[in-house]
Amino acid sequence: MLKKLVAACAAMLTMVVCASAAGSVFPAARTDMDGVTRYGYLDEAGQTVLPFAYNAAGDFAECGLAAVEDNKWQTALIDRTGRLVVPYTASPVSVEFSADAAAYRYSDRSVYYTVEGKEIGTYVGAEGFFADGLLKCKSPASGLYRYVKEDGEEAFEGAYKKAGVFSEGRALVQTEDNAYIVIDTTGAEIARLPAEIMPTYMSIYGTDTIVVSGGTTYALYSLSKGYLTDFLYAEISEFHEGAAMVRQINRWGMIDVNGKLKTEPTYYYLSYMGEGLYAARSQDGSAAAVDADGNVAYRTASYVGGFKELRYGLSWHGMADGGLIFFRKSGGYFASLKNAEDPLLLSDKVVRVTQDGEVRYINLETEQVLFTPPTSFELGQGLVAKTVHYEKFMGYQADGSEHGWNVSFPEIDGLPDAAMQKKINTAIRDFFLKGPSVTAEYDALEGTYGVSLEGTVLVVSANCVSGKGEGSSIWNNSLAFDLNTGEQYKISDLLIGDYSDMVRDLLPDDHPIYLYSYPRMSAKGVTYYYNEYQSDTRRAYTETYLLTFEQLADVVDREGECWMALQTPYRRPDQPRFSDVPKTHWASAVVDEVVDRGLMQGANGTFKPDQPLTYAEMCATVVRLEKLEAPKELLPTLKADAWYADEVTAVSNAGLLTGLEEGFTPDASVTRADAMQMFANLLLKREIKAPEANEVDAILTPFTDAADLSAERRAAAALCVREELIAGSGGKLTPNAVLTRAEFAKLLLGTADKGQTTE
Repeated sequence: MLKKLVAACAAMLTMVVCASAAGSVFPAARTDMDGVTRYGYLDEAGQTVLPFAYNAAGDFAECGLAAVEDNKWQTALIDRTGRLVVPYTASPVSVEFSADAAAYRYSDRSVYYTVEGKEIGTYVGAEGFFADGLLKCKSPASGLYRYVKEDGEEAFEGAYKKAGVFSEGRALVQTEDNAYIVIDTTGAEIARLPAEIMPTYMSIYGTDTIVVSGGTTYALYSLSKGYLTDFLYAEISEFHEGAAMVRQINRWGMIDVNGKLKTEPTYYYLSYMGEGLYAARSQDGSAAAVDADGNVAYRTASYVGGFKELRYGLSWHGMADGGLIFFRKSGGYFASLKNAEDPLLLSDKVVRVTQDGEVRYINLETEQVLFTPPTSFELGQGLVAKTVHYEKFMGYQADGSEHGWNVSFPEIDGLPDAAMQKKINTAIRDFFLKGPSVTAEYDALEGTYGVSLEGTVLVVSANCVSGKGEGSSIWNNSLAFDLNTGEQYKISDLLIGDYSDMVRDLLPDDHPIYLYSYPRMSAKGVTYYYNEYQSDTRRAYTETYLLTFEQLADVVDREGECWMALQTPYRRPDQPRFSDVPKTHWASAVVDEVVDRGLMQGANGTFKPDQPLTYAEMCATVVRLEKLEAPKELLPTLKADAWYADEVTAVSNAGLLTGLEEGFTPDASVTRADAMQMFANLLLKREIKAPEANEVDAILTPFTDAADLSAERRAAAALCVREELIAGSGGKLTPNAVLTRAEFAKLLLGTADKGQTTE
């Protein structure tokens, strides 16, 4: 039994990093035909640096590490060469990086590692990173904060309702009696705020500045000097690189840690983009990227969205014509793209966008498309699955993110029957646009699809996540279509009887049987899925169990249309079944019929019609023709491990090797005379009367090489000629020539129904 853990939409792994352009290596995603999205790393020339072997992959942080996830629901940290710095372990909810450490955030603890991969320790309730050698941790029981050292011991006595991160040997905390004090790394109080002071953030900026609230207005306060400003501002943001945004009524400006305005409140809108740059909107409606002193790095009078963040020294905005403009932190226009949306900057040159309906990774400097994930898949026999994308906006989440459907599904092309193709594509579209259930109609749905050709059955599956956050689940149901009829198959068309009992016995008893769902058929067997909901400690995931047809042998309907379709390779009506048997080949129709009837088969798309037939192959075919039972004991002259041992023994036991025993060599090529003996034996077994001696001579006289037949073979040859199995060529029977597979197919087809009774 095959068991694997699959993280559907594995990109949900949250990796909090400070983007770094060093190395210019970035993650890229590719969804393959099986519906699984895999990640690899590319460079700015589009070369694959690390293969598409990860279920999820994050940016490389400034510390030189990236978090990746495998298909066993485990996370590791790698460097830019792909070397495992921290080995795979149970996946956390998120991974965060600082300049010199990484933190795995689990719901109940955090595990910290150095950039060299050494585990620092595990800490319950940890927030942020070590600063001045101390880490703040919130007790799950009391809700109070304490500071701990790397060894996990408390740095000093004291528990706090609120606590800031240490900076320059000090931290702002709120005591259990609601006083706000500043402590040093020993826990000693070095300053106490007046009772009327209410800090907005638990941070000390610059030398000793804090942001304080007066109810509906805000001011700056110095621990050493007192108030630096009056309560003039309706809002003061946190400080970034020595500056904070301030709002007076409906205008924004910027202030420094000493309370001095760096930019007067004149902007209608202001937000921090990162790296010391701000997005600003002016009274005239123009938008600009400005620094804290109001210096303009970039300005535009026309834009649609954008100005959200600065990554790798770049940002962007949209245009009314559907294009994107990219600009630099250092100032000025950098590049533009037409008909593009959803940009994600991956380096100081590379962006991932959706352009003309497909995802592209583009080098903005060279305008080269570095990589485009496949949007269509060749299924064989001229069939193609083309990706169709569907979006449905349903509003915004509490965190401001969009809520809705973002789903891809296939559209099949290449079926010779246009009406059948339309019928199948309509069913696929309806399946995906309906979603998991009626009750899930208003839940978010995100994901893609898988598609495979299993014999003559097209299997299309969903690989999506329904819902967001806690309670979300995997949706991996599937459809199965017969490409000869267009009809859909269900599992009940393949498995018969009380198959649920056998399935129950074969599946692990780790979960109740009713939780194994969405059975998916293939040429190998039936796959069942156990889908686990997302909880506060783990993301939604799937366990996959393949039950092979060997395991399900007692409940597989091997006479049913579904089974036959799964086991019969699809062939277009207008194309040859085998590459070496074109429609112009003399045996084309014969080969098609013997294969359709399950009497002979090819391999790897070829039949090898002109290849000599061996005695072993002839026996194997006769077993299928006569439906002979497997023998209990093998012929003593055969090796037990020979692939043909059962078949040759069964044919011998049925008396069909009469006249062929002497010098019988299974691997030798069959002569035409010996083939006529075998078919004569078959006809006699079906009670077709053998010719009399005088009749034999009369039948064989027209053939000029009849004398080449041994006395033992003359009657068999005459019977085959009389029953019109053999006609000869150019007045000859050529009895000593070897028989080709195509010639044998014709003989086989001529014999198949002779002497058989129908009910």
